[in-house]
Amino acid sequence: MFVPTAAKVVVKRDLASILLRRRRAPAGGDLTPLQLESLREVCELSITCDEMADTQGIVNAYVAHYGPVPF
Repeated sequence: MFVPTAAKVVVKRDLASILLRRRRAPAGGDLTPLQLESLREVCELSITCDEMADTQGIVNAYVAHYGPVPF
C-alpha cells in the first residue's frame, strides 16, 4: 500500500507567523483565556499597566502600553 509522505514547504518566519496567527485567532475577535493570561503576564511587568488593567481591563491596558494585541 502506498502512503504519501507529507510535502515540505519552506515559508519565511514573518509570513508563517501571520498565517499561524490567523489560524489561532478565535472567531469574532474574542481572546481565549490563555491569550488573556499572556497579556496579563506582560502587563504585570509595568506597575502602571498592571494598575490600569485592574480598572479598565487587560486588553485596554495592554494596547495603551504596548500597542496592538499580537494575536
